[in-house]
Amino acid sequence: MRNPESSFIRKMYQGGIMPIFFHPDVDVCLRLLEVSYEAGIRVIEMVNRGKEAPEIFPILKKRAEEMPGLFMGAGTIYHPHEAEAFLDMGAEFIVSPVMNPKLGEYCQKTGTHLVPGCATLTEIFFAQELGCELAKVYPANILTPAFVPAVHAVLPKMEIIPTGGVEPTKESMHAWLDVGVSCLGMGSQLMSKKLISSEDFPGLKKKIEQALAIYYAYRTSQAHD
Repeated sequence: MRNPESSFIRKMYQGGIMPIFFHPDVDVCLRLLEVSYEAGIRVIEMVNRGKEAPEIFPILKKRAEEMPGLFMGAGTIYHPHEAEAFLDMGAEFIVSPVMNPKLGEYCQKTGTHLVPGCATLTEIFFAQELGCELAKVYPANILTPAFVPAVHAVLPKMEIIPTGGVEPTKESMHAWLDVGVSCLGMGSQLMSKKLISSEDFPGLKKKIEQALAIYYAYRTSQAHD
């Protein structure tokens, strides 16, 4: 952790894995939230990828308030008006697939934690200038873990979360953790469409538990080195 004085970064670091999901059926979304929490997840990103999202998010947020320690943000946010809408619904942080300076300025002005999607050092620098503490390296499968040390060589305090292609396996997770990312974002690689469509929620819970076990075992081993 490069910025331990930040309560936001501590929450993300301690959460370790941030599931990223959306489903047009509110009951399925609620089940995904509950299964994730039961498995040990404490940071969640619900993405704004369907016309139903603005109706579903506040329902999930209300349920999340009954789950102690859960930190819930809204993702796939491009513009200030979208951020404002989801913040009004209770989003605790905003995630974007892009580095939109206008969104960054809005979040800086309102004191909102923004995690922008960045694919270049310049974008990550702009994010830092706008007060962002955590940048989303996206798409992670294209940029690869080798990108992270290059970022930290010139922006040593910027925290990184890779998203897009990170798999819930020891090999994939260790590759990113070894280069110093603070946490891991996982969408369909973790929140399996097959398990969701078949309503195999016990199977999904087991998959999340296994991924979290890999994460925490890694952090424990590093603390003892």
